Amino acid sequence: MERRRRQVRRRRAVALGVLVVLVGGVVRAVGSGGGAPEAAAGSKLVRNATPQPNWRPHTGPVPILMYHVLGQPIPGAPYPELFVPRAEFRKEMGWLDRKGYEGVTLDEVARAWYDGGTLPAKPIVISFDDGYRPQYTFAFPQLRRHGWPGMLDLKAEGSGLYTHEVRQMIATGWELASHTINHLDLTTLGPDDLRHELEGSRAILRHTYHVAVDDFCYPSGAYDRTVIAAVRAAGYRAATTTDPGLASKEEPYALKRIRVNGGDGVPGLAASLGAAGAS
Repeated sequence: MERRRRQVRRRRAVALGVLVVLVGGVVRAVGSGGGAPEAAAGSKLVRNATPQPNWRPHTGPVPILMYHVLGQPIPGAPYPELFVPRAEFRKEMGWLDRKGYEGVTLDEVARAWYDGGTLPAKPIVISFDDGYRPQYTFAFPQLRRHGWPGMLDLKAEGSGLYTHEVRQMIATGWELASHTINHLDLTTLGPDDLRHELEGSRAILRHTYHVAVDDFCYPSGAYDRTVIAAVRAAGYRAATTTDPGLASKEEPYALKRIRVNGGDGVPGLAASLGAAGAS
């Protein structure tokens, strides 16, 4: 009789454990805040999140695209040009793919530049500033269709992305870079505030997402020698600017980018890449 009671208690414990797992899964699904059904499909790395057999050593310049909001401009928005309609973005990514470009992370570029790593024949970094939600709901599944990771320049506080969304992006191979805590003009800050924005943002992102956070993005592209020195002292490997052109290994803390504005479309993107000297 006692043995039978122990068996019953054991079965109840197992059943309770299964129930907890099932309920936890439902709670996580309900609490996910919706989002892109494609993005919620899993955490498998996209193809270009790891070097491919046909990649080769590459130490030359690399284009870095800069996007902000994907969607139609909000009435009264101070910078309506930063809103890129989703149809334009989709066509731009398709054009890049047809032209032989392959999306990679800045981390992969740095390994090729300095540590003997490899890159595809026509690498391109596709970066997204600030953390607007369409970067998850739209850009994330779009890049995933091409097998590409992106680069998320995230504010440590006040972004429009949920933590679990950023984690999904990272899990498929996206790189997370710091964009400070409060998106301030770093050239106007004193030493203590500057250190807080640089070191503090990196610490928050590392603690929250358990990734290295080796790269940095200057808010509004504002930087000077003092800011560069502070970025270096904070432990960052490289930093991106809003200066137009191609990123070069000779300027790790002043990496140029190509801004993509709403209305540019494929012709504008092609012209910008050509003007920067990309093939």
